[in-house]
Amino acid sequence: MVGESYRQITERLGSCGCFETGEVSFENQGRSRVMLRNKGVLHVYGEQGTGRFLGAEMMGPNAEHLAHLLAWAHQNQMTISQMLDMPFYHPVIEEGVRTAFVT
Repeated sequence: MVGESYRQITERLGSCGCFETGEVSFENQGRSRVMLRNKGVLHVYGEQGTGRFLGAEMMGPNAEHLAHLLAWAHQNQMTISQMLDMPFYHPVIEEGVRTAFVT
């Protein structure tokens, strides 16, 4: 987990509808399949209006690398747009972050 969890966000904001959730499964993700470790999911949370990245929860291949990347973004109070402007190389597990943010 990085930043706030879904539970923490809903406890803080209630049912205001002021945040969005993105998700990606690693089941059909290219790099995960090549590594034969295509199990798991990533959930990301962003604030509506500001686009600020609130947090993420994940379980999957190389999740520690995803958490490291997302922790930097959260520490720097980046928006989803700013994060999507960063390069995502191919084929890497981190491509799943981009997929989760655009769903």
